[in-house]
Amino acid sequence: MGWIELLQGLVREGLSSNHRRLIVLVGTNEEKIAKYAAESLRVFSSLVKDPHGLYMYQPEYSDAQRRMGKLKDLIEGIPINIDYRPYKDTDKLLGITVDFAVLDLMNDLKPNDVGRLGGIVRGGGIYVFMVPPLNDWIKQLTKFQQSLLVPQYGPEHVRHFLKVRFWNKLMSMDKALIIDTDNNKLIKEPVLGDSQPWRPREIVMPERMKFTRTIYELAKTQDQVETLRAMEVLMERPPRGKKVNVVLIADRGRGKSAVIGLALAALAHRLRKIKGRVRFAVTAMNPSNVSTLMEFVIKGLKALNYDVSTSYWGNDVVSVKVGISVFIDYIRPYDMLSEDDRDIVVVDEAAMIPLPVLYGIHERFSRVIYASTIHGYEGAGRGFSLRFLKYLREDKNTRIIEYELKEPIRYAPNDPVEQWLFDTLLLDAEPARITDEDQELINRHEFNYLIPDLKEFFLLNEEQLRQFFGIYVQAHYRNEPDDLGMMMDAPHHFIRALSLSNGKIVVSVELAEEGGIGDDMIDMVVRGLKLPGNIIPDRLIKYWGLTDFAKLKGWRIIRIATHPELQDKGLGTEMLKRIEEEARERGIDWVGVGFGVNAKLLNFWIKNGYMPVHISPERNPISGEYSVLLVKPINEKTRDIIIYANKEFRLRLLNSLQGPFHDMEPDVVRMLLTDWGQALDPGYTPRLTEAQTRRLVAYSWGPMTYENTADAITELVKTYYLRRGVDSINLPQFYEEALICKVLQARPWRESAKVLSIRKSTLMLMLREVIKLLIQYYVKYVEIPEFMISVTKLQKRSK
Repeated sequence: MGWIELLQGLVREGLSSNHRRLIVLVGTNEEKIAKYAAESLRVFSSLVKDPHGLYMYQPEYSDAQRRMGKLKDLIEGIPINIDYRPYKDTDKLLGITVDFAVLDLMNDLKPNDVGRLGGIVRGGGIYVFMVPPLNDWIKQLTKFQQSLLVPQYGPEHVRHFLKVRFWNKLMSMDKALIIDTDNNKLIKEPVLGDSQPWRPREIVMPERMKFTRTIYELAKTQDQVETLRAMEVLMERPPRGKKVNVVLIADRGRGKSAVIGLALAALAHRLRKIKGRVRFAVTAMNPSNVSTLMEFVIKGLKALNYDVSTSYWGNDVVSVKVGISVFIDYIRPYDMLSEDDRDIVVVDEAAMIPLPVLYGIHERFSRVIYASTIHGYEGAGRGFSLRFLKYLREDKNTRIIEYELKEPIRYAPNDPVEQWLFDTLLLDAEPARITDEDQELINRHEFNYLIPDLKEFFLLNEEQLRQFFGIYVQAHYRNEPDDLGMMMDAPHHFIRALSLSNGKIVVSVELAEEGGIGDDMIDMVVRGLKLPGNIIPDRLIKYWGLTDFAKLKGWRIIRIATHPELQDKGLGTEMLKRIEEEARERGIDWVGVGFGVNAKLLNFWIKNGYMPVHISPERNPISGEYSVLLVKPINEKTRDIIIYANKEFRLRLLNSLQGPFHDMEPDVVRMLLTDWGQALDPGYTPRLTEAQTRRLVAYSWGPMTYENTADAITELVKTYYLRRGVDSINLPQFYEEALICKVLQARPWRESAKVLSIRKSTLMLMLREVIKLLIQYYVKYVEIPEFMISVTKLQKRSK
């Protein structure tokens, strides 16, 4: 059977089963590969009326431009509609649906692009891939691979494991037709004749519905109908002190965001009638994450005959309004923590949002919809379920309604292209199942530290690879397919794992080599050049002038994740010990890490001896976190440098708390100011005039107000942090957080009390007592007037 007959059979079968199919064109001759692509589209258009599709290419490559030009000439007269788009637009295409997509992969194989585009073709459609022969492919660097180069390595050091995996997975896909276009022969025939015709599931409407029937009729699947029914509970405001949360999870392409948009339209319609004015908030890591949701909010409101107005951020809708009665706004995750007046909040792609922000949203709002993708481009596995959802379930004041959408919208269940995509990019990777026997091994500390052979691990050991990556997918990491590609191909990246003695992986770590930089490159960095792939040396040169540090060799931990079922058992700390032991044996000078800082995560690293050396002066505009870098020296030579960097870091932070870090969480500040036994200025004495000292005494034992003494109090508190590390005085944690919040950050009383979760009056009294302690320790020979002692005694008696 010729390739055209095979293609016809493949497409007909896909149309019958409502599944997608793959055509892979392999070659180097531009004319021939374009000819085969055009012929594939001609065959497809003969079976599908007026198909609409995409052609994706890299415009900066001249050969890509030529292939596209040849295809345009060859398809003239064929009744198809093609939108030619550069790959940089893939993030704008997530919400669209087309009949076919041609992906020119000759110049680049970027996992994020394939992951984004892998869901946009509807059932019965086709993907056409253009790729070089594997032997040629692994001899050239793709655009993605070029982005992985660092000064320490050249092009010859880049690995090609991603291409090999991609090729192998194509060869093992049953519903792929693979053609050698250079030699006009088949490389692989598809398996035909084993597909079942698709019969769409009949949608049954509820007998009783609180949302208007118009909204229900917009649902595409029974899953969406059931989801709308579940969200009807949000019409009623819960009793005071109680909360109602709806949790929706689904694989990508199940219509989760669309049905939430319809539900918001229905809720706005009903609540507007009850209270006259409704305000909803929608949050996600990026405005583009909620584009589909907003599209269906608008669709639902228009179906209910409302005149809708919209506001945009770039190409994304960020606000939907109906007159002065309905307001539905996109708000960045961190900004949600300062919102109050919202009737209902939606957290889309919740597994991508930092846990502290999720906890804050739960605390502030009584009616919340949490939505999370299980697998797929945006997926974060069951980590959301295992961690945050567990927290919700344990809250006795929260009623939770959970629903999982399983029916795909664009194509029938068990679509082979979706299965191939998930398998290839490990989007559905799962960690090992943990048994009681495994728990016993952990209790007995029966671990193995794995230093895998990368070629064998990435290309031959599929089960271990899926366990390893599955931990990332489920451990609340914001994973992207590019992460897998970087891990496989970047010459400076490598992996380590902690397994049980039975081989099950329980901790996954990805590391990057940094440092070992030559003088010429260091000089360029001093002049302002960014040092690719060397985040920690770059910052220590630019901020602290530590040029010698860049010559030292280090490992930066890109990500470390423990099996979601085994957290808080010390496995992360055990893994760090093993990494540090190996680093010491290999002559590595330091191990470092960078992350968006929150108290729980920072506490883990501080406890394990990692010292802060840099923090970004601004919060991440999306996550709301400050990015912090920490380093643990492995030898004495490095220790001196890191102690210096940490001192400079603490001094900068201490003097910036009324500036860029005025809103940093006090418990985070307290940990960042850890002294490590090294005082910033061991001989420092408070620089107080006699008048300032008198006001301090009058504030602590008498009638003077804080506001009239703030200058002297600030000097006294700074003295505590400048000298800490040599003094015997060590205030309790909560006292320190109060000093940081009210004195060093100069927050208003009401805000300080709220942050510290105490009453304003309690904070005012407590602060006086803390300042008394500091006066008695740091201000020598101070005389406290007798009448003030008498007043204090009278005040205590009156209480």
